Amino acid sequence: TTAAPAAASAFAATDYCLGECAEILPPGQNGNATLVEILGNQALGTLPRHSADQLGKYADLVYGYAGLRTDQIGSFFNDASFGVDPTQVEREYSPRSDVRIVRDKVAGVPHITGTTRGGTMYGAGYAGAEDRLFTMDLLRHVGRGTLTPFAGGAPGNRALEQSVWRTSPYTEADLAAQVTALRAKGPRGEQLHADVQEYIAGINAYIRTCMANRNCPGEYVLTGHLDAITNAGGPKPFVMTDLIAIAGVVGGLFGGGGGTEMQSALVRLAARAKFGPVEGDRVWDGFRGRNDPETVLTLHDGQSFPYGDADPNAPSVVLPDAGSARVEPIYT
Repeated sequence: TTAAPAAASAFAATDYCLGECAEILPPGQNGNATLVEILGNQALGTLPRHSADQLGKYADLVYGYAGLRTDQIGSFFNDASFGVDPTQVEREYSPRSDVRIVRDKVAGVPHITGTTRGGTMYGAGYAGAEDRLFTMDLLRHVGRGTLTPFAGGAPGNRALEQSVWRTSPYTEADLAAQVTALRAKGPRGEQLHADVQEYIAGINAYIRTCMANRNCPGEYVLTGHLDAITNAGGPKPFVMTDLIAIAGVVGGLFGGGGGTEMQSALVRLAARAKFGPVEGDRVWDGFRGRNDPETVLTLHDGQSFPYGDADPNAPSVVLPDAGSARVEPIYT
């Protein structure tokens, strides 16, 4: 997102945004809360710093997006320039000698600078865990279909893990094979592998820090994974396959789009087998929701956005061999 340069910002020499980048992370940068902070919220309604300080700003966009001008973007988004003015530094620290993290006062956003590539990745993992450790832990369990034993068997938890498992039913061997395949992709694959190792090392360094300081996210206590008295238990260290599992969640939720492509392909094969290729495709197409003339529209000025009009015989259109695919069973 572009915005007019903010005169008060101090840009780093390598900040290629030059004051023209903006971002928002509702409700706030800080997604972690200790047990004391959670109990304080339940009793008094108080919130940890930077946990809800962007929500209102972003919510106001609902009323201001129509006719939005470039000079108004700063009213709804934050300046995303790299670097923090010395007068606006809230906290500055180095979890390792080759990385420096500076958080700003306005939103608590981490600005990470490394003297080495590995240090930068390490700092990104450390800062990410500071802000979202329990969420990251949830996602690695969602990716493995084990959210219920980790966080409880609420209907929403069961539905989420089952929906994700349908799109990415990976075993531990599958996850490990993807890591191995990554390293086999030449120098760039090796570099990415090294980057991920450093990133995970940063996450695990923060886990050790929060355990030592006894200020890990309070959800670990509330879900029975950490003893508030003895400090036994706590978050388990991350490994590389955790990131593959999380990527499966992200890809399944935002990449798959709920299109049930495999099931649709199997229906198409069945229709062809019963009615022949031409008539089978007509039957299959008749049950699809593509460009349905009776659908409810959000645009009423004659505009339309035809969907799925690509060449049906294009090289990128692939169907599974008959009998070679089946729907993955989901057990509850």
